[in-house]
Amino acid sequence: MRRSLSAALVQLSTIAFALTLVIRPAAAGGEFVPLARLAPALGYTYTWIAAESAVALTRPGMYVLVRTGNQLYDVNNAVESTAQAPVYRNNDIYIGTSLAARLRSLADSTRPAGANLAAVRSTAVAPSHGSLTVATVPTNTADAVIVSGTGPANTPLTITLSADITRDMPRVVLSRTSIETDAAGNYSSRISTAPLELRKSLVLVSATSGPGVIEAHTSFLLGESSPKIAHPVDELPRDFRPH
Repeated sequence: MRRSLSAALVQLSTIAFALTLVIRPAAAGGEFVPLARLAPALGYTYTWIAAESAVALTRPGMYVLVRTGNQLYDVNNAVESTAQAPVYRNNDIYIGTSLAARLRSLADSTRPAGANLAAVRSTAVAPSHGSLTVATVPTNTADAVIVSGTGPANTPLTITLSADITRDMPRVVLSRTSIETDAAGNYSSRISTAPLELRKSLVLVSATSGPGVIEAHTSFLLGESSPKIAHPVDELPRDFRPH
């Protein structure tokens, strides 16, 4: 009886050891990296965008938007995916090792030829500090809006237009525009709202910059593309208008 029990214990120990060998690679693949630490090490500027529960990573020629709980992320004007959705914990976003490797690859692809990371850092401009303001004025001639405001002088910033169209659709990102404040701290840019054409859609405008600059937000309802133009076709019921 004792021999049988000892043999069973040995067999269970062998199975448990085998299971640890199978589980460990999966656990290693599930490791997460704190993005706030990784981003500056790769030369990215880290900016939290509260309106999208996301982090914008910027460097010359590169804009990456990483969203909490979403496997999809933006790289400039393209959309890519990662196997592990970023998670929010300990006041930071943690990303999987595959996305960390992709960010490293993107950083290497935009680094000047022959320059190492230390050299890039040594020539970096001191971060700006202050607050942004943002306001919008319709153009009254086309599907566009004038976005203007103030902030620290000679500071790069990103203007993001997104829209809430219906309760059944998620928030849609319309565009991102990179501009810079002038020597007096002012900025202004004409930004298209196309392809959004549904009147009374709520358009959200976000102005963001580096970590030391407080972001600003505003919104407006999309109006008519050309409100000053009157034409008989506008008097027809919508179902009878030419398409």
